[in-house]
Amino acid sequence: MAKYEMKYMFDFASGACIWSVNTTAREKYGYPVKADALPISNELVHILQDLIARYDAALNWADPASGLLWSDEEKKLWYDEVKAAYKTLCSELSPDYSLSFQVDQTSTTAVYTGGA
Repeated sequence: MAKYEMKYMFDFASGACIWSVNTTAREKYGYPVKADALPISNELVHILQDLIARYDAALNWADPASGLLWSDEEKKLWYDEVKAAYKTLCSELSPDYSLSFQVDQTSTTAVYTGGA
């Protein structure tokens, strides 16, 4: 069993895409996890920060219920990049980490445990 259980999901204006699930992870990293606190490459940290910024920019803040400002093509491109970053994140983390992939706050589409 992994020591640090986390989930990978995006939440508007949170500044994070990684969240602690178990007590051990929360004690070490807090609830929203700062990507630069994890044992991952600086390049991946920058990719995650870019994905977070783009996600926040996609919301119509004047009317959040109206949905994202992105076209279907832009949504697909962003989602593909999110999946690629998730795979890289999983490969860079050791088996001490369990990271579940969540496309939104209620739906888990895939679960990956451990490093590469």
